[in-house]
This record gives sequence, C-alpha cells and structure tokens, in this order.
Amino acid sequence: MVFSISLKNAWGRPFPDFLGCSGRSGSITAHSTSVNPVNLPDILFLIVQRLFFLVRQKIRPGNNTVKWIFGIDSYIKKGYPVQKVIKYASIANSTWYQRDKHVEEDGRHKNPGRPIPGFTINPDGSVIPDELIISALVNYRSRKEFANGGGYQKLTHYLRRDYGYTVNPKKVYRLCREQNILLPLKKKRHTRRSKRCINRIITAPFQMWQLDLKYGFVHGENRFFFILAIIDVYMRLIVNYHIGLSCKGKDLAFTLDKALKDFGIPNENQLVIRSDNGTQMTSKVFTEHVQNFEEDQILHELIPPATPNKNAHIEAFNSILETEFIQPRYFMTYGQAYTESVDFMSFYNFFRIHRSLKYRTPMQVYESYQRGEALNIREIRI
Repeated sequence: MVFSISLKNAWGRPFPDFLGCSGRSGSITAHSTSVNPVNLPDILFLIVQRLFFLVRQKIRPGNNTVKWIFGIDSYIKKGYPVQKVIKYASIANSTWYQRDKHVEEDGRHKNPGRPIPGFTINPDGSVIPDELIISALVNYRSRKEFANGGGYQKLTHYLRRDYGYTVNPKKVYRLCREQNILLPLKKKRHTRRSKRCINRIITAPFQMWQLDLKYGFVHGENRFFFILAIIDVYMRLIVNYHIGLSCKGKDLAFTLDKALKDFGIPNENQLVIRSDNGTQMTSKVFTEHVQNFEEDQILHELIPPATPNKNAHIEAFNSILETEFIQPRYFMTYGQAYTESVDFMSFYNFFRIHRSLKYRTPMQVYESYQRGEALNIREIRI
C-alpha cells in the first residue's frame, strides 16, 4: 500500500525523510512494508497541533517556549534522531538540553564504600597488618617528643623511614582517630586589632600623639639599644620616652601610662595615639591595655602598611635623632649611650627651636598653652 499527501511544514520547509517524507517534493509517503513504518496520524497530529498553537499564541516560528507543546519526546522515544526532531521543531540545542538539567541528589552518603581491608601492601609486595601499623603509631605517641607534636602526615613519613611501611596518609589519620591519638586542632587566635587611621585635622595640643622606635648602636659592646619616643603632633613635644636594651609591649604600655599621668589625661577631649604596625604596637599586652580606656577618651589607630607619611611627625623626630644625635657620636658602653640619650631628649624639648613653632622650643609652646595664650600655630592635616 502506497499513498502520498503533498504537505509542507508551517514555514514552507519540506518535512524530513526520517518521517517518511520526500524532501524535494514535499510529499508524504508511507510504506506498509518499510522496516520502521511511520504512523501517519501521528505526523498529521504534530502538524495540526503546531499550526494551531502558532495561530492561537501569535508567536514567531522558532520560539523556544513551544518545545514541550508538540510532544516531541514521544517521537524521540520512538527512535527518531534527536537532532533531526529538534531541528524541524525549530528548537535550539541549548534550549532542549537545558530542559534536562536538574540538581541530582547526592547519593554518596548511601554508598558505604569498600570494606576496610585490614592490611596495607607495600610497593615490594609485602603485606602489613593494621595491627603492626597501630602498634607503631601508639609507640610514637607514647614518647614525650610526640606528646604534643607530630601530626598524622608526619607520622606517615616516620612510618616509612623507621619501619618501611608505605601507608596512605588518610589511612594513618583513620587509624589515629580510631585509637584516639590524634592531636587536637590548633585554634586560630583572633585578637582585636586597633583601628586603621583616618585623615584628621589637629588644631590644639593633646589631640594626637605619635610613637615609634629608633635603634642605636653601642660600638664598644657591639650591640643595639632602643629609643622609644612619644611626640605631641601639635607642639612637637616629646611627652615621654623609653631607652633600653630591649623594648617590649609592656615597656610601651608603661611609657604611655606615665605620659598620660604627667599631663592629666584622659580628660574631656579625645586623644588619638597613632603608630605603625610594629610588633610592640600590635602586641596583645599593649592593645588590651589601650582598649581599657573608653574610645571617646583614648583611641589607638594604626597606619596602613608602607605609609610613613601618616606618621610623619615621629618619623621626622627619628630623622633628627639619627642626624643630630646618633651619627656624630661613638658609644663605648650602654651606660654612655643611655646618659647621652637622656641629655639629647632634654636638649630637644628645652633648647632646640622649630621653624613650624615660630622659632620656639616645644617646652615654650607648652608653657604658653598652660597660660592660655594664643599659640599661633597653623592647623595640621594628617
């Protein structure tokens, strides 16, 4: 039985040969003796349904929203090639295959994995029971050197070096966990850091102090000594200093405390203490000590890395210290360095004039401030 119907699709394109159609003439031919007979009512239903949908919805041919309307899944299930079906249905490949994407349930928790073998095979083919590995691990952990040191990864290398056991680190971890000989995880310490500095305008004394460290060298004893100075930005006054063979966070806290007591701080005004990110300034001792004060009384702020211009006044003092004090002198003993350092600090505060202070000394400016006189110093932006 052979019959033909001259039909074309909605866009004037001949129907494909896989549907039993002649591409050139556009006629549909069904053969009752073909290997894969075509169901003619199915083809007619597909054509009518597509035309009905395009007329009713008034959409352009090729709109991706029509892909499930035609039931083309049924044609693909019948064995027709997917690419040809979606091509003549005017559906993009990306649209069609995106439809099938969905989040699959993670079934790994349902898979128990392979059973634990209970032994390890070395590269040379020798078999090592888990009992021997456990005995070696317990032996390591019982020694004082491994009581608080030697994690499972290092134990893996120790087993290979001392016993010739080539064991997977994950297995060493499992055996240590089963024997309760794993080291506890080290907790990361989260310390409160001081705030980053912001741009400020200084218009009076005791609004901002800056501090920093300077190294000196004792030539006769071949060692260094430290000079810690705290300067008032507005008056250029060294409010306090520390000289010693070492300088730790507690020394910094003590030096700051003495300066605060000497000048009657804290008071009703906020004092900003600015420093770099040195180990003493960021130490737990000093940070917690400063945070004991209320933020509206004393605020410690850190300059960003590699920005010494934010700490310009104490850096300028360090330059003066290097040029006018350290370089011209040769210290034979630490005692000599200490004595001359104290003398220079006194010289700086009481005798050295500054052009920015209208050729006055820092102590003269401070005395004028105590008397309530006008200081005639321009504001400082820093």
